[in-house]
Amino acid sequence: MGYMRHHAIVVTGWSEKDIVKVHQKACEIFKGISSITEITPEAVNGYRSFLIAPDGSNEWRDTSNAGDDARDDFIGWILRHISINCDFAEVQFADENYDNKLLRSS
Repeated sequence: MGYMRHHAIVVTGWSEKDIVKVHQKACEIFKGISSITEITPEAVNGYRSFLIAPDGSNEWRDTSNAGDDARDDFIGWILRHISINCDFAEVQFADENYDNKLLRSS
């Protein structure tokens, strides 16, 4: 048995060029670690989104640690590319001790 806690990242942007670029980077970083949704159809004002789903592993296991590293890499990449017109939020939820929260955001 392990300790369960989920992490997910939601990305939203109005620039089709930028959201596609960020989605491609996410697919590269999270390959084999987490599922990534397709980019949603355009909403009001051109906004589109995608989700990086939780890795599904118990905390402190190798697969969970790989997910932690991938999230750090991805968020670090976004923050280094401040000209990208996309916002993100990393959330922690389904924590066994109800420690649910927003961890990082743009």
